[in-house]
Amino acid sequence: MIITNGLQHDSVEGFNTYNQRVRKTATQGQIWSGILSPLLSGMSLLNTAIVIFAGSWLALSGSLSTGAALAWVVVFVNYAQQYYQPIITLTSLYGMIQLAITGARRVDEVRSQPDEVRPVNGQPIDHIDRALKIDDVRFSYLPGKEILHGVTIDVKKGQMVALVGPTGSGKTTVMNLLNRFYDVDSGSITIDGTDLREFDLAQLRHTVGIVLQDPQLFTGTIADNIRFGDPEAGMDRVIDAAKQANIHDFIESLPEGYETKVSDEQNIFSAGQKQLMSIARTILTDPRLLILDEATSNVDTVTEAKIQAAMDNVIQGRTSFVIAHRLKTILNADRIVVLQHGRIIEQGSHQELLAQHGFYAELYRNQMVFE
Repeated sequence: MIITNGLQHDSVEGFNTYNQRVRKTATQGQIWSGILSPLLSGMSLLNTAIVIFAGSWLALSGSLSTGAALAWVVVFVNYAQQYYQPIITLTSLYGMIQLAITGARRVDEVRSQPDEVRPVNGQPIDHIDRALKIDDVRFSYLPGKEILHGVTIDVKKGQMVALVGPTGSGKTTVMNLLNRFYDVDSGSITIDGTDLREFDLAQLRHTVGIVLQDPQLFTGTIADNIRFGDPEAGMDRVIDAAKQANIHDFIESLPEGYETKVSDEQNIFSAGQKQLMSIARTILTDPRLLILDEATSNVDTVTEAKIQAAMDNVIQGRTSFVIAHRLKTILNADRIVVLQHGRIIEQGSHQELLAQHGFYAELYRNQMVFE
């Protein structure tokens, strides 16, 4: 991106600003360390000389016997060395101490972030018996800037609900609330009549599966990536999930199959293949509520067909929310909810919305013209 926009010089200049600050601070640290360490070493030697001189003078003046004066000198020299040695060591580590303080400050910034609000004795959840309801939900990321304005969606068990609308309409925000990445400002989200905030958070997130628009693969093998949500899963389950996601044949075509290494440096997978592996990972966790966030937006039409088939497999029998810009991928949804500026402006089945000749119908006709 920097090269494309011709910003190499600006980028280097910006880096040099920070680099000069680091150089100046590091130089000052080294100077202080270089000054303090020999200074304290000299003070230690001076202190030793004073003790020896004082002991010798006391012995020669007759104030102390020679043996007492010698014992006095030995004891005080030993004390002086023990006193100065740790101070000298600390001054020689001045630079490292400064780095440690900086690191501790950064760690403290992370630790000071507010924790997620978890119920003390959260109710268990591993299924949806009847319905999920989003009831008059209002939400804002920043105080005073409301994103959702009284959104209400009632979803029966096993239904597929599609969320469509222009960018910034609040579709992804609804998904964030369903997984309790954020809590609603007002209203409620309930499963079988129980508010999400009353469920055990870990179990809730195990019940909710998400396939994101931009899939993430982790360093390890393909098998490790598929079983990421369930590390104890055996190879038979991994292979079955890959077959349902229509990625098994591709994996088997690789020289090392499921043991093929995945890393940022050697990424041999296309965006569509990553998405299919992400879907396989979600299938393996067997979530009861599924969220698909524009899972086909970054792929070609051939790969889209494979992903759509995999999505059909993972959606079957599960309550699901699908965010989609390509409307042909959600034609079979039980209900399509159209959002605009954080409000629901239309909802119904595909045929019902076309019959209304409203925003959805116009959006659908415009897409069909180009496809």
